[in-house]
Amino acid sequence: MREDSIILDDIKGGKKEAFRELAERYSTPLFRLSMGYLHSKEDAEDMVQEIFVKLYHSLDTFKGDSKFSTWVYRIAVNTCLNEIARRKRRDIFTTFGDNMTRIFNLSGDSKNPEEQTISEENIIRVRKAIESLPDKQQTAFVLQKYKELSQKEIAEIMQLSEGAVEQHLMRAKSSLQKKLKER
Repeated sequence: MREDSIILDDIKGGKKEAFRELAERYSTPLFRLSMGYLHSKEDAEDMVQEIFVKLYHSLDTFKGDSKFSTWVYRIAVNTCLNEIARRKRRDIFTTFGDNMTRIFNLSGDSKNPEEQTISEENIIRVRKAIESLPDKQQTAFVLQKYKELSQKEIAEIMQLSEGAVEQHLMRAKSSLQKKLKER
Protein backbone atom coordinates (compact mmCIF):
# COMPACT_ATOMS: atom_id res chain seq x y z
CA MET A 1 0.00 0.00 0.00
CA ARG A 2 1.39 3.35 -1.04
CA GLU A 3 1.99 6.09 1.51
CA ASP A 4 -0.51 8.95 1.66
CA SER A 5 2.26 11.43 0.87
CA ILE A 6 3.09 9.65 -2.41
CA ILE A 7 -0.57 9.62 -3.40
CA LEU A 8 -0.84 13.33 -2.56
CA ASP A 9 2.20 14.08 -4.73
CA ASP A 10 0.55 12.18 -7.61
CA ILE A 11 -2.69 14.14 -7.16
CA LYS A 12 -0.84 17.45 -7.06
CA GLY A 13 1.08 16.31 -10.14
CA GLY A 14 -2.17 16.04 -12.05
CA LYS A 15 -2.84 12.31 -11.74
CA LYS A 16 -6.55 12.45 -10.97
CA GLU A 17 -6.85 8.66 -10.68
CA ALA A 18 -4.69 8.88 -7.55
CA PHE A 19 -7.60 10.54 -5.75
CA ARG A 20 -9.61 7.35 -6.33
CA GLU A 21 -6.93 5.45 -4.40
CA LEU A 22 -7.23 7.92 -1.56
CA ALA A 23 -11.03 7.61 -1.60
CA GLU A 24 -10.84 3.83 -1.48
CA ARG A 25 -8.48 4.00 1.49
CA TYR A 26 -10.62 6.38 3.55
CA SER A 27 -14.20 5.64 2.50
CA THR A 28 -14.91 2.92 5.09
CA PRO A 29 -13.34 4.76 8.07
CA LEU A 30 -15.14 7.97 7.11
CA PHE A 31 -18.42 6.09 6.74
CA ARG A 32 -18.05 4.65 10.26
CA LEU A 33 -17.21 8.07 11.63
CA SER A 34 -20.21 9.63 9.88
CA MET A 35 -22.49 6.88 11.22
CA GLY A 36 -21.38 7.84 14.72
CA TYR A 37 -22.78 11.30 14.18
CA LEU A 38 -25.69 10.80 11.81
CA HIS A 39 -27.00 7.32 12.73
CA SER A 40 -28.37 6.71 9.25
CA LYS A 41 -26.71 4.70 6.50
CA GLU A 42 -28.00 6.98 3.75
CA ASP A 43 -27.00 10.17 5.56
CA ALA A 44 -23.56 8.74 6.35
CA GLU A 45 -23.03 7.78 2.70
CA ASP A 46 -23.99 11.31 1.62
CA MET A 47 -21.69 12.76 4.27
CA VAL A 48 -18.73 10.70 3.01
CA GLN A 49 -19.28 12.09 -0.48
CA GLU A 50 -19.42 15.62 0.90
CA ILE A 51 -16.23 15.04 2.90
CA PHE A 52 -14.41 13.81 -0.22
CA VAL A 53 -15.52 16.87 -2.18
CA LYS A 54 -14.16 19.10 0.59
CA LEU A 55 -10.93 17.10 0.72
CA TYR A 56 -10.44 17.35 -3.03
CA HIS A 57 -10.95 21.11 -3.06
CA SER A 58 -8.70 21.71 -0.06
CA LEU A 59 -5.80 19.32 -0.75
CA ASP A 60 -3.53 22.25 -1.54
CA THR A 61 -4.09 23.60 2.00
CA PHE A 62 -2.62 20.49 3.64
CA LYS A 63 0.70 21.67 5.02
CA GLY A 64 1.97 18.39 6.41
CA ASP A 65 2.13 19.66 10.01
CA SER A 66 0.19 16.56 11.08
CA LYS A 67 -0.41 13.14 9.61
CA PHE A 68 -2.64 13.24 6.56
CA SER A 69 -5.15 10.92 8.24
CA THR A 70 -5.43 13.34 11.18
CA TRP A 71 -6.17 16.17 8.77
CA VAL A 72 -8.77 14.04 6.96
CA TYR A 73 -10.53 13.12 10.22
CA ARG A 74 -10.50 16.75 11.36
CA ILE A 75 -12.27 17.77 8.16
CA ALA A 76 -14.70 14.86 8.56
CA VAL A 77 -15.53 15.73 12.18
CA ASN A 78 -16.07 19.39 11.32
CA THR A 79 -18.25 18.47 8.35
CA CYS A 80 -20.38 16.16 10.50
CA LEU A 81 -20.70 18.75 13.28
CA ASN A 82 -21.68 21.41 10.75
CA GLU A 83 -24.37 19.11 9.37
CA ILE A 84 -25.73 18.46 12.86
CA ALA A 85 -25.78 22.19 13.61
CA ARG A 86 -27.54 22.85 10.29
CA ARG A 87 -30.18 20.29 11.14
CA LYS A 88 -30.71 21.77 14.60
CA ARG A 89 -31.09 25.26 13.15
CA ARG A 90 -33.69 24.02 10.71
CA ASP A 91 -35.41 21.83 13.30
CA ILE A 92 -35.12 18.73 11.16
CA PHE A 93 -35.20 16.14 13.91
CA THR A 94 -36.97 13.11 12.63
CA THR A 95 -37.19 9.70 14.14
CA PHE A 96 -34.47 7.44 12.83
CA GLY A 97 -36.06 4.34 14.36
CA ASP A 98 -36.65 2.57 11.06
CA ASN A 99 -33.13 3.30 9.86
CA MET A 100 -31.61 2.23 13.16
CA THR A 101 -33.60 -0.99 13.01
CA ARG A 102 -32.23 -1.71 9.53
CA ILE A 103 -28.68 -0.74 10.50
CA PHE A 104 -28.61 -2.90 13.59
CA ASN A 105 -30.63 -5.65 11.91
CA LEU A 106 -33.27 -5.66 14.62
CA SER A 107 -36.10 -6.63 12.33
CA GLY A 108 -35.09 -10.28 12.32
CA ASP A 109 -37.51 -13.03 13.22
CA SER A 110 -35.58 -13.92 16.39
CA LYS A 111 -37.38 -11.26 18.44
CA ASN A 112 -41.03 -11.02 19.25
CA PRO A 113 -42.70 -7.63 18.61
CA GLU A 114 -42.35 -6.55 22.25
CA GLU A 115 -38.61 -7.32 22.34
CA GLN A 116 -38.14 -5.61 18.99
CA THR A 117 -39.95 -2.48 20.20
CA ILE A 118 -37.86 -2.36 23.37
CA SER A 119 -34.65 -2.74 21.32
CA GLU A 120 -35.69 0.05 18.96
CA GLU A 121 -36.57 2.31 21.89
CA ASN A 122 -33.17 1.63 23.48
CA ILE A 123 -31.35 2.50 20.26
CA ILE A 124 -33.26 5.76 20.01
CA ARG A 125 -32.52 6.56 23.67
CA VAL A 126 -28.78 5.94 23.14
CA ARG A 127 -28.75 8.04 19.96
CA LYS A 128 -30.53 10.93 21.67
CA ALA A 129 -28.22 10.68 24.68
CA ILE A 130 -25.14 10.88 22.44
CA GLU A 131 -26.62 13.79 20.49
CA SER A 132 -27.30 15.68 23.72
CA LEU A 133 -23.63 15.70 24.72
CA PRO A 134 -21.68 18.94 24.30
CA ASP A 135 -19.81 19.00 20.96
CA LYS A 136 -16.34 18.21 22.30
CA GLN A 137 -17.60 15.34 24.45
CA GLN A 138 -19.64 13.98 21.56
CA THR A 139 -16.70 14.21 19.17
CA ALA A 140 -14.30 12.48 21.57
CA PHE A 141 -16.86 9.76 22.33
CA VAL A 142 -17.73 9.11 18.67
CA LEU A 143 -14.07 9.01 17.62
CA GLN A 144 -13.28 6.52 20.37
CA LYS A 145 -16.34 4.26 20.14
CA TYR A 146 -17.17 4.34 16.44
CA LYS A 147 -13.71 4.93 14.99
CA GLU A 148 -11.77 3.12 17.76
CA LEU A 149 -9.05 5.77 17.82
CA SER A 150 -6.59 6.18 20.65
CA GLN A 151 -6.70 9.20 22.94
CA LYS A 152 -3.50 10.44 21.29
CA GLU A 153 -5.09 10.29 17.82
CA ILE A 154 -8.27 11.95 19.11
CA ALA A 155 -6.16 14.71 20.68
CA GLU A 156 -4.46 15.37 17.33
CA ILE A 157 -7.77 15.47 15.46
CA MET A 158 -9.47 17.71 18.02
CA GLN A 159 -6.31 19.79 18.55
CA LEU A 160 -6.43 19.23 22.31
CA SER A 161 -4.10 17.71 24.87
CA GLU A 162 -4.50 14.02 25.67
CA GLY A 163 -5.54 15.03 29.21
CA ALA A 164 -8.32 17.22 27.83
CA VAL A 165 -9.53 14.36 25.63
CA GLU A 166 -9.51 12.03 28.63
CA GLN A 167 -11.62 14.53 30.57
CA HIS A 168 -14.10 14.87 27.69
CA LEU A 169 -14.38 11.08 27.45
CA MET A 170 -14.90 10.67 31.20
CA ARG A 171 -17.56 13.40 31.25
CA ALA A 172 -19.27 11.94 28.18
CA LYS A 173 -19.40 8.46 29.70
CA SER A 174 -20.68 9.83 33.01
CA SER A 175 -23.36 11.93 31.29
CA LEU A 176 -24.44 9.01 29.13
CA GLN A 177 -24.71 6.70 32.13
CA LYS A 178 -26.89 9.23 33.96
CA LYS A 179 -29.09 9.89 30.93
CA LEU A 180 -29.54 6.22 30.15
CA LYS A 181 -30.49 5.38 33.76
CA GLU A 182 -33.33 7.91 33.57
CA ARG A 183 -36.58 6.52 32.31
